[in-house]
Amino acid sequence: MIVKDIKIIDILQDGRGVGKAESKVYFIDGASYGETCDIEISKENKNFIEAKKLKTTQKSCHYTQPPCPYYYECGGCTIMDINYQQQLKLKTNLIKNAIKKTCKIDLYEIEIIPSRQLNYRNKIRLQVDENGNLAYNKKASNDLVAIEDCLLANEHIRKNLPQIQKISKDINIKYGKIIKEISIRSNGEKILLNIYTKDEKTLYNYLKDKNKDFNINLTNKKSTLTIGDDYLIHRVKDKKFKISKDDFFQVNDSQIENLYSEASQYLEKDKKLLDLFCGSGISSMALANDHIVGIEINKSAIKDAIENAEANGLKDYKFIAKNANYIDQKFIKKEKIGSVTIDPPRAGLDKEIIKTLAKTQIANIIYISCNPQTLARDIKRFMDKGYELKKIKAVDMFAQSMHVETIALIQKM
Repeated sequence: MIVKDIKIIDILQDGRGVGKAESKVYFIDGASYGETCDIEISKENKNFIEAKKLKTTQKSCHYTQPPCPYYYECGGCTIMDINYQQQLKLKTNLIKNAIKKTCKIDLYEIEIIPSRQLNYRNKIRLQVDENGNLAYNKKASNDLVAIEDCLLANEHIRKNLPQIQKISKDINIKYGKIIKEISIRSNGEKILLNIYTKDEKTLYNYLKDKNKDFNINLTNKKSTLTIGDDYLIHRVKDKKFKISKDDFFQVNDSQIENLYSEASQYLEKDKKLLDLFCGSGISSMALANDHIVGIEINKSAIKDAIENAEANGLKDYKFIAKNANYIDQKFIKKEKIGSVTIDPPRAGLDKEIIKTLAKTQIANIIYISCNPQTLARDIKRFMDKGYELKKIKAVDMFAQSMHVETIALIQKM
């Protein structure tokens, strides 16, 4: 069924347009914010209708020509056709709407720190197609679109993409499709390739003498073989960090310092910072100069955290390989903790962790989130246990997509 002249009034986090007509809500693939379009219904659900755009009948006043030739096929970006100032408004509205719906808090305005619009990512993850081409998934699909460049990647990655593509094509010619995915990381000086393959031993023997330019981890489910170093050294503020293949590190080179500088303003001065789910200690060391305690269940990450602390000359630090539920009020008091920082994955916090934190009576919680919906859910759970949302600020870490980073200060009432 075709529906004509649907006005696109919002954008979902996955990039689909939102339209309304005759009390019905449409989620529309391929639609751009502010335009009017004809659509074809693909599926009717209880509360919304899924559809795809057939054609634009009135162009959006916010439209801008995407600089990327792959934009309309590739799923790497979702809002590159919207001017950047409007992108920022859409992101702050995403946060405000999530907080209002879940927490019943009406935020008048949220400040957002803008990003570089292109060339900001220090990491990209590419698929490899049946011909050995580097590729992204197409929008809302498992199909692939081959690419020769990515405008979001930093200049060092972009400069080296042709050589990386030559490696994947040469392997494809010699061995067939044995590479599934290549993750590319850059610190601006060196490249680390994480190549996911079903035959790491064959690739190791093939590449160990041929490759002179890149650090490479050859990985399958059971083992990893390394050519060169298995890590990169990244710098944040005046500190340096060893980042291994599975370590979390913020992807936006131009915004990392802004993110941690803003979050550090929420710290309770002259008291220790507890970094829950600390990983290799990057967040805590970037937030606080010293006086930190980190909790992380992954023993390998704790080893990296200790190594990073030593490399940066910290004097007062402790990293503990324990589950987050290890902490209690006695621990908080003994360690003289003033603030807790949490930077969970998109799924947010387990409600048991929130219970544990609430029981400690910790007064100051700094929550860094990449998902407004799970952030709002977790703020509400803290509110139900006697906390309140004191401050909130956004940092655009993901220009040209609807993803956004948010810093929230949650305090005991």
